[in-house]
Amino acid sequence: MSTGFEFFEGPTTESTDVPRITIRRGGLMVLTRAAVEMLGEGVGQVQIGYNPETRAIGLRAADNGARGSYRLREQRNSVSRLVDGKRFFAHHGLTVEKARSFGAQDFGDGVVGFVLEEERDGDGSDPAPAKAPAKAKSKTRKQ
Repeated sequence: MSTGFEFFEGPTTESTDVPRITIRRGGLMVLTRAAVEMLGEGVGQVQIGYNPETRAIGLRAADNGARGSYRLREQRNSVSRLVDGKRFFAHHGLTVEKARSFGAQDFGDGVVGFVLEEERDGDGSDPAPAKAPAKAKSKTRKQ
């Protein structure tokens, strides 16, 4: 028997088994479990590096208390980890206007990260403002 109601069951999320790094507005980075595993077992601190020629951002495991290290914080009710990169992005003059997600890459020597690609208008002219990732699909179930 159907009552006609559609019940919201929350957004579907990407699998944490896929190594991805998302930058939220302002510079907060979210690493999936798979991206954290690429850094090595038991990593609790990272250092963040930038290659201005390739626009690559890389993270590597760091010892607790190492100069310039950032803590990998747990995210409530999630296996993803957070890194507050706000000061890092400001230092390099990189602005994050909207959330963007990237596949994590292994750059070698223990460095894991992504290339911060500029999005361009359809005609290949000036870079367009960064676009937000597609909204997660919501599941609904009729009762």
